[in-house]
Amino acid sequence: MFSFIGFRKKCFAIDLGTNNTLVYQPDNGIIFDEPTSISFDVKKRSFSEFGISSKIMFGKSPKNIHVINPLSKGAISNLSGTKEYIKKLIPKISHRSLLIKPEITISVPCDLTHIERQAVLEAAKDGGASEVFLIKDPFSAAIGSLKDISTSEGIMILDIGAGVSEITLLSYNGIVATSSIRSGGNDMDEAIVEYFKSEKRVLLSLGDAEIIKKNISNITESKEEKFHVSVKNLITNMPQTFEISSNDAKKAILPIVEKIAYLAHGFISKMPPNFANTIYDNGIFITGGASILQGLDTYLQKKLNISAHKVENPLKNIILGAGKIIENKKFRDFLNK
Repeated sequence: MFSFIGFRKKCFAIDLGTNNTLVYQPDNGIIFDEPTSISFDVKKRSFSEFGISSKIMFGKSPKNIHVINPLSKGAISNLSGTKEYIKKLIPKISHRSLLIKPEITISVPCDLTHIERQAVLEAAKDGGASEVFLIKDPFSAAIGSLKDISTSEGIMILDIGAGVSEITLLSYNGIVATSSIRSGGNDMDEAIVEYFKSEKRVLLSLGDAEIIKKNISNITESKEEKFHVSVKNLITNMPQTFEISSNDAKKAILPIVEKIAYLAHGFISKMPPNFANTIYDNGIFITGGASILQGLDTYLQKKLNISAHKVENPLKNIILGAGKIIENKKFRDFLNK
């Protein structure tokens, strides 16, 4: 059983994301926010740096150092890398010997398969946790956004993460329905890289593509902006400074945005009729790292003919919600082994 006695000293909530991992500790709030990245030394056959120390090595490390992102599309893609990441994470956040193992609660997407859920539990257990609990992301997102999901009205949340976009209808502290696609912010970055590779014959880094995405003023407006980035010219194979048009970047990511809109449209069209009035009145609440794309709420409103609201602090509301869940006994039913 989940122990609420003395939990304040040895209990942590984790948002183990495709791109970033955040950790919440009762009384202390968010104590860790770093990339979900770990480095493997082929020569030594061992893992070395993790978090930001690993991420900054990406694309710049010697051949014997492989920088690994152990999660892909919201699920574990490298089990040994994930275990080692958690093994390094737990001592860092607990500041104590692993002889005293902490209880860990991890917020995960709804659409994880049984095998994927077991992989998360196994990784955390082998990583040094005494007990491991899972929370479904929509619960964390709703609680983190201060939404009351205990009533019959129904709350609809669209969580657009780095690798997964998930829309969920919640009511009476339960999930009425949920649907997802394995596509999100990372796919937008990759689409920008691919667009300029095929259309402009230049190669951008994924890091620059992400910066361009974040700096697009508004995907629903025609205002054009220019960015200058360092690229590799695929004709000369030489580096150069290249001028990027925000309108080209919008063209690149719109197919991904349209996929997300299609997910939401399909979900709403199958929604139980009893929720129609309240959802139409309240609209959709949008969260997740990719939801910060400017103009996304306006785009969805036009496509769906329903209001869309970005939640406050979308980058951190899942971990804040998971933290509140482990702090408050009334939310214990949201925890699963």
